[in-house]
Amino acid sequence: MMLSMMISGLGQLGNDIDVYLNPLIEDLTKLWDKAVVVFDGYRNETFKLHGMLICTINDFLAYGNLSG
Repeated sequence: MMLSMMISGLGQLGNDIDVYLNPLIEDLTKLWDKAVVVFDGYRNETFKLHGMLICTINDFLAYGNLSG
């Protein structure tokens, strides 16, 4: 599980939030399209892991920034 969190304040990115989110979007695209081979220590084997973004939790100000 990956948790991405932003704490707003005086240095909030505002509408330039894409600079922060770009690496996260690249990672999620890689996890969805290509998958990543990971090791399962319990079963002692590797498998392909796919990932996706399920939801976001934010206030209305952050929602406005996320939606552009």
